[in-house]
Amino acid sequence: MQLAGGWCVQAHAAPCPVEGWCVLELSRPAATLDALTADEATAMGLHIRAISAAIRAVTDCERVYVIGFAEAHKQVHLHLVPRHAHHAATTSWALADHYRAVAQGRDAGSAPELCEKSFAQICAKLLG
Repeated sequence: MQLAGGWCVQAHAAPCPVEGWCVLELSRPAATLDALTADEATAMGLHIRAISAAIRAVTDCERVYVIGFAEAHKQVHLHLVPRHAHHAATTSWALADHYRAVAQGRDAGSAPELCEKSFAQICAKLLG
């Protein structure tokens, strides 16, 4: 979904470790945060706030983690991940282990249809 200020939001690619996991990505090529313009940086902050609120409303999570490595995909992007107290795999650094387990096929992650449904609801909240 295209957003204002040169950004887009998408669902995490399958297999998705946690339903509601979104990725905010800069639309133009840029590898590092310091390459953002002031307007892009401002828009990023506003989008993080709005996407976090939408994720919380849709998934009923306690908080939303924001993670940015940009190592495998050298493009400015941030992962916004719902954190649920009842889901130990989303706790702090356990999330990284869960992510690797899903990526390596040791864990199935969330059902694709649930991930698609939650992303559609998140987008509806953003359009809202």
